[in-house]
Amino acid sequence: MSMYDLNVIKKKFHKTELNAYSMFPIGTKVKVICAARDFNFFFGETGVVIKNDEKYLGIIVKWDIPRKYENGHIEYEWNFKPEDLVILENNK
Repeated sequence: MSMYDLNVIKKKFHKTELNAYSMFPIGTKVKVICAARDFNFFFGETGVVIKNDEKYLGIIVKWDIPRKYENGHIEYEWNFKPEDLVILENNK
C-alpha cells in the first residue's frame, strides 16, 4: 500500500473529501488525518489553525506539541489542504 492509498482510506473514513477552506477559520482546533503531505509524515498530530489563505496548502496549523527531530530541528507548524484535517470538536 502506498502513502497515497493510505491518505485515500483515511479521507474516506473521516469523510473529509468534501471539506472546504471556509470550514477552517483561524483558531479552529484540528487533528491531522493524512499520513503524508509535501514529503512530511503525520501521526494524528493536533493543533490550531493560525492562517488560512484559501489556496493550495493554505491552512497553516500550529502544533499543540512541537515536533522534534533527531538533528535538533523543531517544527512548530505545517501547511495543509482541507481534506487533510478534521475539526476536533466534531470528532472527539
